[in-house]
Amino acid sequence: MKLIVLVNGAPPCTVTGGTVAFGDVLVSEVDGVNNVKPVNYSLNCSGRAIDYLKLQIQGTAMTVNGESVLKTSADGLGIRIQQASDQTLVPIGTNNWLGFTYSSTSGVPLEAVLVKASGTTLQAQDFSAAATLVVDYQ
Repeated sequence: MKLIVLVNGAPPCTVTGGTVAFGDVLVSEVDGVNNVKPVNYSLNCSGRAIDYLKLQIQGTAMTVNGESVLKTSADGLGIRIQQASDQTLVPIGTNNWLGFTYSSTSGVPLEAVLVKASGTTLQAQDFSAAATLVVDYQ
């Protein structure tokens, strides 16, 4: 007996937005506290079966102060992704999930803040980073 199942349907959630622009930042203010920016994204899960979802941030990680943060194109500079409510770290990587309850068109409010590796002297320069926000059922 051979059974083949093909599920061909639209994804239950779509994520849009999420661009963060830090603008001009003084190198001396990269301390994990200053320059906190909201990660403005919208989440549409109209086809979901349940309200209990989970998210993860996938991207190239680096470790700063023992935390997994998003690596940027500038040596020693990272972006810490955190929950806006209590500044709890959202680690970068494919094994780290954050559970949440979906409501309306919002996911977990997130923030991005610049951090630098210990012993790093940052140079004034443009930088970039990219990550993917993945939403799934718990």
